[in-house]
Formats: sequence, C-alpha cells, structure tokens
Amino acid sequence: MCAKIAVIGMGQGGMTAAVKLLESGNQVTVFEKEQRGEVSYRWKDDIRSDVFSLCELPSPPEDCYEQKRKWLFVAPNFQNSLPVPPAKPMEEISIDRRALSEYFAQLAIAAGGIVKFGVPVRSLIVEDERVDGVVTSDGEEKFDLVIDASGMRSPFRAQLPKKFCVDAQPESDGVLYGYRAFFHRRADAQTLEPGVDCTMVLKHMGKQGISWCNLVGDDMVDVLIGRLGGLSDEDINEAIADLQQKMPILSKELYFGQRVQICLRGPIPVGVADGYVAVGDSAFQTMPLMGSGIESSMKAGKALADFIAGGGEFSAAALWRFWTDWMKKQGADFAFIDVLKRWALAIDQGQIDWVFSSGLISKSDLALVTTDSSAAKPKIPAGAIFKKIGLLLTRPSLTFPAIRHVVRALKAKRCAAHAPKKYDQKKIAKWARKYSKRLGAV
Repeated sequence: MCAKIAVIGMGQGGMTAAVKLLESGNQVTVFEKEQRGEVSYRWKDDIRSDVFSLCELPSPPEDCYEQKRKWLFVAPNFQNSLPVPPAKPMEEISIDRRALSEYFAQLAIAAGGIVKFGVPVRSLIVEDERVDGVVTSDGEEKFDLVIDASGMRSPFRAQLPKKFCVDAQPESDGVLYGYRAFFHRRADAQTLEPGVDCTMVLKHMGKQGISWCNLVGDDMVDVLIGRLGGLSDEDINEAIADLQQKMPILSKELYFGQRVQICLRGPIPVGVADGYVAVGDSAFQTMPLMGSGIESSMKAGKALADFIAGGGEFSAAALWRFWTDWMKKQGADFAFIDVLKRWALAIDQGQIDWVFSSGLISKSDLALVTTDSSAAKPKIPAGAIFKKIGLLLTRPSLTFPAIRHVVRALKAKRCAAHAPKKYDQKKIAKWARKYSKRLGAV
C-alpha cells in the first residue's frame, strides 16, 4: 500500500516514522515551521545510543554527540548527595538537538521524502469528521494520514471532532515550566563533586520541581530551573541566585537563556482519530520523571511505521490497534511512573532530606539502576535490606503514603494496559476518564 502522508513538525517520533514509511514505499511530506538549521533547541540532551539500531536507523554522525557526563543527585538542603553510576562508554550519549534534527532531515530527503522548512501548518482539514489534509502557509493539501509531531502544545488536537476523545491540552501539573540558560564558568572553580560535571538538586528551595547546574565543555555552565504549576521571573531570579551561592562553577555572566515547557505526565489516553495520529510530545509520550522524550518518541514512530507497513488503515478504529499496543508495551510503564512522580514532588522537603541523610539509599544502591546491561548487577545483602526496612518503619509518615501510592501506580499501569480492545467510542470515553483519574490528571 502506497499512502500519501503528512508529518506536522520535525519531532523525533514523526521523523522516525517518516523515514521508515518512505523506506516502505509511501509518499511523505514533512512540514516544519522553522528554517533549516534552526529546528529544535540549542543544546544537548541524554539518550541511549542503541535507540538508533532499535529503530533500524543508521547511527548519526559522531560530531553530533559525546559521552554522557556523570550525574550527582543533591538533597534540597545541600547537605547530602548521591552520584549516579555511569554506564559503559558511549552506551549513553549526550546528543545535540539541532544536529539530530538535521540528521533526520537528511535521512528523509535521501529516502525520497519532501521536507518543507519554513512552512507552518495553520490547521487541519476536517471533512465529515475525518482529517483529510492540512492548511499550510502555502495553501491546502490533501493526505491519507496526518501524523502530528508538533509538540506538547500542538493546536491540532483541539481541532479534532470531540467524539474521538483526544485531549486538547495537558493539565497544569503535567507540565514542567522551565528556564534553561547557559552561563560562563567561574574561573578556576570546580564542580560540587570532583569529577562529576552534572548536578541535579531535588525540590530546590522547597519548590515542586528540580534545578540543575552542569559543566559543559571547559567554560560553559548549563542551568535548568524547572517547576510544576508555573514559573515567575522572581522564581527564576531567586533560584539562580541560590545556585550561584552554592555551585562554585556558576558565574553571573549569562550567555543566553530561554523559557521552555516540558511534558511531564503519562501519555494521553487517546491519540488517534480518522486520518490522524499523534506521536512524541504531541501524544505526551515522554518519560514522566524527567520529560525526556527522544527515545520513547522514536520507538513510537517506528512502531507506527511498522503498523502502517503491515497494511494498517487510517481510520480511528484501525489506528486504535497501534495505539493500544503501544500503551501496553510502553505507555503503561509511563503511567506507573507518573503517579509516583506526582507523589514524590508533593513530599515535604524534610522527608527528602531524611532519605538522603538516613542511609536509606546509598551509593551502592544506585548501581542497581545502571543501564549497563552487560555488567553483573550488585546485590543488596540481606542485612542491608533489613536495615532499610527498619529505617522505613521509623518514618511512618513517609512509609505508609509510599505504599499507598505504589498501589495507586500499579492500578494506573493496569488501567493503561487494558484499554478497550474493540474500537467503541462510548467505551473508550469511559476508559479514558478512568485512566485520567488514575493518573490524578483530573
């Protein structure tokens, strides 16, 4: 089947789908509002390097990325910290976002696709409650399928007929409002922990969110201030001033900075309609704990392309099979994480400080979550386990809510994985309300 497909925006999920769909003989046009060379943010983010092979894509040029740097988690009171054990060399990388966008553009064009830079999509064409194409700055164009990869704030979800139950916008506590800036490094200063370039402060200044201060290269410092519920200029100024006092490397010489919004919630319950499917940030297919969406978006894009190559049609009923399969394989885990994340961000600062200072979590424990699958995982001795249980029992105000929220998270995961198998709009609407309630998103 050769289909005519539009991709709105150069999100990684949409571009992965575009490349794979072109390889299977489809006609694909990508519409990107930014000019070539200006797509995406001007910084690097961390991903696993094997995501390209998993998506059956060639590795990007080596000058696009570097070895992921070491991280340190710091308690809100700055009295205790824990380093994150690194993976083996180049298993995890830090990739330049603009270079990644150019990589995808080159792949799509080489595969015979059309990438239109500087051509924003104004609206969807919806006829008889079906998406039939797009209206761009160049005019109208009809398509068999429209893939929405335009981001978390996509205006196109709201243009769909209400009967498809696609959420128009995320709720406020599903968004991390951030300010990301780059400062010059304070001369001759060292990082908080010698040999560890990246420092993340949990619940910085007691606020719902995080801050980080990362050494980039020899003379640049990457700062992120992220908060749930909103971020004022005063919040930004106070947080940066506090970091400048406590982080030796951070100077007052600003290079550049900008506000950002990061999706920090589980996937929307429904991401399909007749002639339409959302992927990546447009479907909230990001890690709810940190907002990272490059890997998960690419995997979703590959899954969508495989579905279409297998003869999938473009009605909501047909696309629903792709959507529910993705929810079972990955979305359900994100729902689980989302529930725990919402609870963790609501914990009193003193409780988090206690977790760091009490010995409940040690440096050796963090080795259990290393991504190095080739290394033998250390085991926690039985004595250490009993000690941790004893510590938890001394803190019932933390322990019992934790148990309660783990149960809630498991229920959310189960709900996400058990969407109606048959496409029935009434049943799906009922399930979507239940799913959102499980997440705490309503």
